[in-house]
Amino acid sequence: MPDGVDADEIAANFSKGVLTVTLPKIPEAQRSECKIQFKAAA
Repeated sequence: MPDGVDADEIAANFSKGVLTVTLPKIPEAQRSECKIQFKAAA
């Protein structure tokens, strides 16, 4: 597992042909803010 992942809380769900795997971060690995820049389509 990658660093910063809470291995005890990993979950997987399979529904309608889609597999979703959740790897929750430990509190120390979470950022308080994340900015995403994007440009609007013309």
